Amino acid sequence: MRRFAAAVGVVLVHALVQALLVLPGLTPAMGVGFVALAAASAMALVAFSATTLVLVGTPGARRPRIVRALAAVIVALVVVGALTVLSPLAGAVGLLVAFVVASPAGGADAGAPDGPRSFRRHPFRAVLLLVATALTIVVAVVAALVLGLFLTGAFGAFLTWVVAGALVVLTARGWARLAVRTRG
Repeated sequence: MRRFAAAVGVVLVHALVQALLVLPGLTPAMGVGFVALAAASAMALVAFSATTLVLVGTPGARRPRIVRALAAVIVALVVVGALTVLSPLAGAVGLLVAFVVASPAGGADAGAPDGPRSFRRHPFRAVLLLVATALTIVVAVVAALVLGLFLTGAFGAFLTWVVAGALVVLTARGWARLAVRTRG
């Protein structure tokens, strides 16, 4: 129950940080202020993602889990960002693969290579979770569009990040658990 409460707290703090970064209302431009806010947003996303991976992973020594999770998150975000620049569809596929590979990185009993191994060990569960992850990505995108259309500003950003964060925690937990099953 403590880990669940910690995950809820991480989601809410991250959503609050992202909402506060919207308050200045800067438009996308190459100005120093906008670039600084975008960098702060990216750092908050990295911190949230790595913390989430450690929380959903199996308990063990903290330091190696944090370093592995941080490395997996940074690599995943760079790859997904680069793919999204090429094509939004490529970015969505990259995000799907990033969930499979990065989610187990925060656990003591599994690492990033155990995500893809779950397809060999538990093919039905892995394919089912892959479909659920794809649907989760679609739900997150639709929720972001709807919330962005009807609720603008900091409140809309807060709700968008709460929904996205909750979906990320649930999906990462599924892949982390499946990777542990792969090892066991």
